Parts: sequence; C-alpha cells; structure tokens
Amino acid sequence: MLATTHPPLLDLQTQVWKARAQAKQKWLERILAEPVMNPRDVERRKAWIDQALALVHREQEEMRYRAALLDASAAHLNVLEMSLISAAEQRIDESGASKRRE
Repeated sequence: MLATTHPPLLDLQTQVWKARAQAKQKWLERILAEPVMNPRDVERRKAWIDQALALVHREQEEMRYRAALLDASAAHLNVLEMSLISAAEQRIDESGASKRRE
C-alpha cells in the first residue's frame, strides 16, 4: 500500500523543496542587486557573502556524506534482497522436490 501512496508524496515534497529553493534564489539575487552605499556596507556584504559561502560548503559536504551513507545502505539492502530471494527460491525448489517424492 505504501508503494502506491509514496510517489505522489515524494513528488509533492520535491515540488515544495524546488519552490523554496527558487524563492531563496530570487531573494538572494534581489539582495545582491541592491546598491552598496558606503565602504562599511561593502565590508558587511563581503563578510555576509563569506559566511553564506561557508554555510553552503558545509551543507554540500553534509549532503555528500549523507549520500554516501545512503549508497552504502542501498547496497546493503540489495545484498539482503538477493539473499532472501535466493532463500525463497531454494524453499520452492525443496518443496517441489519433496512433493515429487511422495
């Protein structure tokens, strides 16, 4: 049942995240397009940009780390699935062989 409800929920969440990202991008472009009035504002903007870039880089690293964990988990689940499928096929073969002997 989850398989039938999951894709629409994932699509909806994806759309929401994309909309948020686009809104943030527009906000950033608007802020960066504002003129700088004095040297003090230039320094503030530079510091803010540096902090924002550091945050983006940290988040990118976090995403790479999580992606690596997800990849490892997915690989592990695939191995478990193959083992379970193999075990299920052996059971079917064994039950078919025992019925033929009877």
